[in-house]
Amino acid sequence: MTNTDQVATGYIVYQGASMLTGEPIVAIVTMKTINKKTGAMAQLWILRSDMHPVEALTNGSDEAICGGCQFRKSLGGACYVNVGQAPGAVYRKYVDPERGYPVCEDFSVFEGIKMRFGAYGDPAAIPVSILTTIKGFVKNNTSYTHQWKDNKDNEALKQVSMASVDNVEEAVEAIKAGYRTFRVTNDINTLRKDEIVCPNDTHGTQCSDCGLCGGTSVTAKNIVIGAHGTWKKNFEEKVAQ
Repeated sequence: MTNTDQVATGYIVYQGASMLTGEPIVAIVTMKTINKKTGAMAQLWILRSDMHPVEALTNGSDEAICGGCQFRKSLGGACYVNVGQAPGAVYRKYVDPERGYPVCEDFSVFEGIKMRFGAYGDPAAIPVSILTTIKGFVKNNTSYTHQWKDNKDNEALKQVSMASVDNVEEAVEAIKAGYRTFRVTNDINTLRKDEIVCPNDTHGTQCSDCGLCGGTSVTAKNIVIGAHGTWKKNFEEKVAQ
């Protein structure tokens, strides 16, 4: 089966060296989701290609897909992703010789859909040219990178992705570098004049209908969201130190 014969459940859009560490990774787009927050968006998963996500998390090899992000669970952080669930399921299918995922040979298969860049993993781990090419086909996208400090001159990444920032000081720094920002906080009332609370928090708006987290290609204020997920407590403790 080729991409043009029939829409698959997912596609491999990149296999190769991590842009962060040089180690082997794979980027897979799954076409459907049941995520209540995002709504109907295709999901881009960035995984180690040579080991299960739980193994990568346990031994610290997730650096290849998440860089030095303080939220990595291998660093004791507050990442909300349960890697044994969806990322694990995507990996198991990827390595299954009978099921697998086809390599995407024509990105126009994503024409007109909505996509979440980085359901797991940092989008900066793959070549930004892939992100910009896909963005040219999709209706809208969400994307967040903790690697903005190492990519202050990467105009293409700014166009595609929000800078994930963990405090007001980082927000100021990222904005000066030309990014729009997505800030996690324990106090949702500490808004700057250039920020608004995530519409999912205030109105229950799904990401698929919102479209504000698409980098500088979207003209809008910066976004703030309250710490959330099953590891929320870790985030609170880290900030309180």
